[in-house]
Amino acid sequence: MKLGELINIKIIEKNNPDFNERHTRYTTEIKLFSCVQHGDIEKLISEISNIEQSVVTGKLSNNDIMQYKYLTVSTITLATRYAIQGGLNEKTAYDFSDNVIMTVDKLTSKEEVINFLASKIIKLTNMVRESKHSPLQSPHVRKCICYINDNIDKKITVSSLSKICNISPDYLSQVFKEEMGENLSTYITKRKLETAKDMLTKGKNNNEICCYLGFSSVSHFITAFKKHYNMTPTEYLNLTK
Repeated sequence: MKLGELINIKIIEKNNPDFNERHTRYTTEIKLFSCVQHGDIEKLISEISNIEQSVVTGKLSNNDIMQYKYLTVSTITLATRYAIQGGLNEKTAYDFSDNVIMTVDKLTSKEEVINFLASKIIKLTNMVRESKHSPLQSPHVRKCICYINDNIDKKITVSSLSKICNISPDYLSQVFKEEMGENLSTYITKRKLETAKDMLTKGKNNNEICCYLGFSSVSHFITAFKKHYNMTPTEYLNLTK
């Protein structure tokens, strides 16, 4: 039996009395995507095999196959973000995502689509696992990424990370930029903003997010959010409703 065959997908239409429960529980999603982030294939397979309820989604298309293709695209997009948070190179992750989406577009049955999605989520998780031990990523960079992911609620600076890595701030910044393709300070801010998006969808307000993530002020948080996403936190939240 293929792993995809263990996934039971329940589609809730708008006129269904269960419409308000039209999506899989957020905590269940986090369990699955966290496995991708940590490169834990065994736990991922276990979580998929032991999902207590159906994967629940709203109706995305009147076409049965397109329903599953849209679900695959949204799932692989989220999984890719978690893979990057886990340390997978951004270009590698986005190229993988693009290839998955291009391929799924050619599939002709929902069974093919679901089995394809399951196999690609496992492959992506394995890519994260391999990246954690890749000689192309230095121990200093891996240590930075792990620390940032595990301490996102703390004030994190290049200087504090350089002390953890026991090297100079300038050298750490240089190594990180060479390997990850972006400034370390930019990466820290981006990770905090990604967490902020999750917190917004869970009902947290700007003050709570600012305090939790260590922004110097609410205005600083809003400015950083708008600069990165081209919209304010309120505008983003309105789009998700």
